[in-house]
Order: sequence, then C-alpha cells, then structure tokens
Amino acid sequence: MVRKILFPLLVLAGLALAGCGEYGQVEQGRTVAFNKDAGTVTIIKDNGIDEKRPQYTVLPAHTFQLPSDPAERGADPTVGMRLNLDANANIITMYNPKTQQFEKLPFTMIQKEENVSVRRQHPLVYDPATKKARVFPVVDAAKKTVTIYSSRQQLYTIIKLSDEDFARYEEKDWGAGDEVRIYYKEAGKALRFMNVSKTDITRR
Repeated sequence: MVRKILFPLLVLAGLALAGCGEYGQVEQGRTVAFNKDAGTVTIIKDNGIDEKRPQYTVLPAHTFQLPSDPAERGADPTVGMRLNLDANANIITMYNPKTQQFEKLPFTMIQKEENVSVRRQHPLVYDPATKKARVFPVVDAAKKTVTIYSSRQQLYTIIKLSDEDFARYEEKDWGAGDEVRIYYKEAGKALRFMNVSKTDITRR
C-alpha cells in the first residue's frame, strides 16, 4: 500500500514546486508488451489495494507512449503473460495477446516449495557457483512442465499443463512481466515511467 501512496505524493510534490495546478494520474500494472523502437509499453492494471495481493483484473490492456526524456524513464521492462499463480487451486492466469483476454489454465502440481528466497541463497533459486539468482521460468517441452519462481510469494513450483494449454504460449510468456508505474495527464502518454520490478526484486 505504501508504494501506491508514495509515488503519487512525490509526483504531486514535484508539480507543486513547478507551480502546476493540474494533477495527473498514476497507473500500475504488469508489462505484457514493450516496443523499444516505438517507445511504447502495454500493461495489465493492478486493481488491488494491497501490494502483497495484486489484482491484475482490468481489461482492456493499456498502452502508453513512454517519455522521450531519459530522466523521466526507468529501465526497459521485461515482458511476460503470467498474471497470477494460485498454488492452492492449481490455476495459472495468463494474458493471451492474440485474443486480448485472460485465460485461467488448470495444472497439475509436480513440486511446490514455500519460503524460498534468493536473498537467503536457497539452492533452488540461487546458484552458488555463479553467485547469481537462477533464471526462470524453465520450460520442459518434452514433459509439458514449467518451473516458476515468484520472489513476491517466495514460492517455487513445477507445474504440468495439458498439451493444448502448454502449446498456447511461448517459453518467455510463462514469466511475469515487470511491474511498472506510470504517471500521466493525457490518456496513453506517460510523463514519468518507473520500473518497479527492476527497482525492487520482491515485486516479481
């Protein structure tokens, strides 16, 4: 909740100093498309009020033109179609860019490990040889499984999908897109852009 309050306050403070009386809006969500050449980003808005339980439930996806000034623009976002992994109901929610709709896909849980942290160098997600975090998702096309790690949930899972559902998405799609925050006044035109995930690794 703090992150959603702090960013607008900083923006408003900056506008006040600039003598600007017209306040803008802040939108936050997961990145589902990024065009570096065109300078555009597309997100699924987080409609929740609890930062620990984001609700990526708003359609259609919103596309913004990014600021041209590098000082107003954070790191380029990573794209992913995974919006939620419910390890209790065994449902993964994906955004399908072809239909521009959400899909809730059932899966079989192969392995589930909780309280898994990169910071605590858990061997499932941290490689002691390279002293770096392991890269996820890991896709096994032969077994139709996807290994997923959510640092926000501190959850490591290996899930198995049906042949049909597995074939719907490319390997990179099973990852969660970066969480980004956008300040704007005019619809579709970002004045400030922050990549929350690359600022705070617990937002993945």
